[in-house]
Amino acid sequence: MKCKSSSFKVFATVVKKGTCNYYKEGDTFPLTGFTPKGLCDSAYAVLSRDALALRYGAKLPWQTSEHTLLTHCPDPTGAVWELKRVPRETTDTEPMH
Repeated sequence: MKCKSSSFKVFATVVKKGTCNYYKEGDTFPLTGFTPKGLCDSAYAVLSRDALALRYGAKLPWQTSEHTLLTHCPDPTGAVWELKRVPRETTDTEPMH
């Protein structure tokens, strides 16, 4: 069976640092289906499920706009993240999971 290729790229940006010592506000990571260098596994576990849905065009009830949503690190005082999807360029070489 052939999988449908994704139409969007998704980026995670720290909008509130909280008490997290690993990130600063404005840090951005591409979410491509693999944990990006510098992103902790706990944060990736939370971000990846929504990123996968956004990558394929899903509309989630907790989205803040058509292409963005906010989510929180599993640490109760940790970072708040914004996930944003952007249309994929036809010349992208990034894996299309």
